[in-house]
This record gives sequence, C-alpha cells and structure tokens, in this order.
Amino acid sequence: MDLLLEINRSAADTLRPHLNEISLAFVATFLVIFGDHVNGTLKRAVSSWIFIARVAAFVLMCTFGYGLLTLWGQPLVLWCLTHLDSTWRPIVVLFSFGLLGVLAERKRYM
Repeated sequence: MDLLLEINRSAADTLRPHLNEISLAFVATFLVIFGDHVNGTLKRAVSSWIFIARVAAFVLMCTFGYGLLTLWGQPLVLWCLTHLDSTWRPIVVLFSFGLLGVLAERKRYM
C-alpha cells in the first residue's frame, strides 16, 4: 500500500508544474468534441440571415467565441485542479482524460 501511495505522490509532484497545460488540454478537447453542437445551434439561429451575415456570424464564433470559451474555461479548470487535494489529482486527471476519450469515441459513431 505504501508503494501505491508513493507512486501517487510522485505522480502528483510531476503533474504540478504542468497543470496549466493540462487544463488547457481539457478545455480544448472538450471544445473539439462538442464544437459541432455549438456550430449546429448557431447554424439554426442564423439560418434565416443573408449569406454575408451568416458567414460573419460563423467567423466571429470561430475566432472570438471559441477563443473566449478557451480563455474563460481554462482558468476555471486550472482553479479546480489546483484546489483539488494532491492525493486525488493524478486519479482525477487520468479519469478525466479517459472520460474525454470515451466521449470522443462515442461521438465518432453517432
């Protein structure tokens, strides 16, 4: 049991300097997986607009919308990871990446 705790503590120490990148990877992966839902909602909302306005809406959403979601989501995920007890952090990170992988795989077949 002590060996498992030592491995977990070592993993938590290894993850600590990379939490910023890990949180960005979570947000970016989440946006990639569910971006088509956002785009579909926008497409339905602007379907009656003229062509130029629809193109402008998609350009604005892709540049500023996803950028803002990333800029606002990453610090929130980072805050959650830094305020998580270091004992649980490696398990939560591995489980979260695994869950995102399962969601991406299921999305591929839908």
